[in-house]
Amino acid sequence: MMAGVPRRLVILFAALVLPVAVGACGGSSSSAACGQEVHEALDSRSTQHVFPGSAEPTYATDPPTSGPHRVGAGPGPVSAQPIDRPLQVHLLEDGLVLVQYRDPSSRAAAERLGSAQVTVAPNPSLPAPVVVTAWTFKMSCSRVDAGAVRAFVKAHAGKGAGHA
Repeated sequence: MMAGVPRRLVILFAALVLPVAVGACGGSSSSAACGQEVHEALDSRSTQHVFPGSAEPTYATDPPTSGPHRVGAGPGPVSAQPIDRPLQVHLLEDGLVLVQYRDPSSRAAAERLGSAQVTVAPNPSLPAPVVVTAWTFKMSCSRVDAGAVRAFVKAHAGKGAGHA
């Protein structure tokens, strides 16, 4: 025990500070590489369809987590090409999770996460090195963190507009 510090004060300090410190260091919503997931407001235009050949609409967030979308088949678990925003939104609406990476050095780690629930694609215009999106949810990462992405997928896959 520290000299001159009452035992009750030490116990109170530990009870108040330790849970905060432990919560800040782990959990399914953040990691060392990934920030807290963010719940974004539903875009009021989410029922609008974008027709092939039409100009891409503007989105409230980038990459979008809801908004106007184009119906169509997704590329599968892994895409070698960027996915346009209207198709991204359609995939999210269908309950998929997108893992997009900006730096080609992240490609191999990201592609290992592709599955029936997860589509992986490059996106050179991302605001962070890696961005994971689901219907109205987003998580930005400094690198691919498989554990954080799997926790995000577990929390959000299958919960698109028609699946919540």
